[in-house]
Amino acid sequence: MSGVELLFLDNRGVYIPQNFAEELRTDWLHNVEQEDLDILAQGPDYEWYWETWDRVLNNAYYEDDNGNIWRFWQDGDVWMYCEELMTEEEKHNLFGSFNFEEEEIYEY
Repeated sequence: MSGVELLFLDNRGVYIPQNFAEELRTDWLHNVEQEDLDILAQGPDYEWYWETWDRVLNNAYYEDDNGNIWRFWQDGDVWMYCEELMTEEEKHNLFGSFNFEEEEIYEY
């Protein structure tokens, strides 16, 4: 089982946050306020769109049936990853510049 899943290609551009709010089953997201998803659904012209996307991207997570925590990462494309399930090769190839130890997660 891979510890990385591609969610959105970067060709969606500024609409990725809006697509995230509209296309994902948000009932399985944790640590996200419905108000934030509503803001993202408004699209990139909404005043607080980018600040809200940053908060959602850095705080939202999904817990699978096995208790694994999946977080989100954007580097052009948007990925869902579970650090515990990722191989060293996945960490190196996909997130070479990403330092998991420095990640800051804020609980609502």
